[in-house]
Amino acid sequence: MPASDAAPSPDEASDAARSTTLPPTPEPEEAPGQKRAASPSEARPSETPSKRAKGAVSLSTWLTSSGASADPEGLPEPYTCPAARIEDRNSVFVGYVYPLSTASPTRIQALLDNLTHVVHPAIPLSQLPPQFQHASAKHRRSTHDMYAYRVLQLKPGRTGLQGPNDFGIEQGLEDDGEHWGAEKVMRVIRELGASDVLVVVSRWYGGELLGPVRFDHITNVARAALLHYLAHEAVQTLRVQLQQLDRDIAQARRPDQPPPPPDAYDDLTEARAKRLLQARTKTLEMLRRRTS
Repeated sequence: MPASDAAPSPDEASDAARSTTLPPTPEPEEAPGQKRAASPSEARPSETPSKRAKGAVSLSTWLTSSGASADPEGLPEPYTCPAARIEDRNSVFVGYVYPLSTASPTRIQALLDNLTHVVHPAIPLSQLPPQFQHASAKHRRSTHDMYAYRVLQLKPGRTGLQGPNDFGIEQGLEDDGEHWGAEKVMRVIRELGASDVLVVVSRWYGGELLGPVRFDHITNVARAALLHYLAHEAVQTLRVQLQQLDRDIAQARRPDQPPPPPDAYDDLTEARAKRLLQARTKTLEMLRRRTS
């Protein structure tokens, strides 16, 4: 982070101290591009791998990671949207969301590698600060990738058959040199009640110090990306419900024939899906009354 960026306000520092185990007094800001190594006093509830410094991963960690991939190109792209990008005095902030089913350090590292080696090189040069305009694809990496994650996981030794008490929240965060930035990302995740997500805010430092407003930018792009992802997930859930209702309606109309292939419901919005769901439900109820 830029060395002379203003330190967080007392309110920012107080809130961050309450939400994590970080010391309540902010440390001096880092110079642009400098990565801050987490000290023992900054230990998180669960392990948070650093994108910039890869460490050895144990065999047990690798075997227990869900869908871990050593190839970043084999992973899906993160969710983002135009509202999740802010440019201010040549600094660029972009929010991304990856679905996350496990807090495995291997999986998190693979997603961060996907961001660095696949997503960032594909960004048009016109959307990056001037000093990146002539950079090759492999040199378009961001200055900082601060992130936070929350995952609902089975507790060790539990099966999930005993109900909600078998599950617990695994969470963690990493500033990647943008001191206190990951705290803002985590706060957005908690405020929106999200889980099973990895939210990353990438910042390309443009050479001019922004001061405390950078925290507003981090918060706003993280929220925009997460809202975009949650809306997508809501539509996907409604799509599955609609397809099941279509099968039930087809079965009620022609019980002696197999149901046709489900409608893909392309370009479905949440509002339209809810209207269709209500109409399909009424249709199915009417058909069942006729046959009862």
